[in-house]
Amino acid sequence: MSWWDGSYWMRLVLDAAPVLPQPHWLPMLRQAGWALVLAALVTALMQCFDARWVRDKGRLLALASALWACIPGPWGLSYWLGLAFQTPSLMAIGLALLYLWCSVVQRRWPHSAQYLGPASSRQRSLAWQDRYAFFGIAMGWLLLFDVFAYLPWSLYAWGFHPLANSLFLLVALWPWIATGRVAALLQAPSKVLLPVLALFWVSRWPTGNLWDAVLDPWLFVGLHGYMLMRCRKREGT
Repeated sequence: MSWWDGSYWMRLVLDAAPVLPQPHWLPMLRQAGWALVLAALVTALMQCFDARWVRDKGRLLALASALWACIPGPWGLSYWLGLAFQTPSLMAIGLALLYLWCSVVQRRWPHSAQYLGPASSRQRSLAWQDRYAFFGIAMGWLLLFDVFAYLPWSLYAWGFHPLANSLFLLVALWPWIATGRVAALLQAPSKVLLPVLALFWVSRWPTGNLWDAVLDPWLFVGLHGYMLMRCRKREGT
């Protein structure tokens, strides 16, 4: 067998056991993930109100939701969310961290931002967000069809294949490939997707399947809500 025998190296990759987190760390990771997702969700809902006092109370409510999710056992909110939805995806956690950083730390409200012009970098960023959101929605519906065995192949099982990592790496580098500018990666959701892929390759968290790292039911529903808001904003303008 020669050094360049591709089938041999492919078998080495396919037969390698995925590196998973230690079992005793999983409850803590689940609690931290749900705490961040719930805090971002409550904060985003509070931004729908114009009153300043509602936003201030929303921060307290987001903090209370995060603390509630961190309580271990049946008294904690993450326990019941874990029974229904397991663990939030790495992508959902990364987007939650980014949203909390922008809205709470930097005090920039994504939903109330004023756009300066049709050629502004902010609008180019939002255009990439729309493309990524549409891609996530399409993949979510395909996975849903896969659950009910409407597809001739198993799309979810393909998440264990190394080629799935290559495809999502191309998706993460999509803005760079399309524009030819490395700075475009900092203006798109790829700045979250790239760290998510790197963390998944190292830890294989949470299940060893790439789909569970980049998409989950809550994120799937949230992408629909985001696209609905974008459509309403376009109709309003």
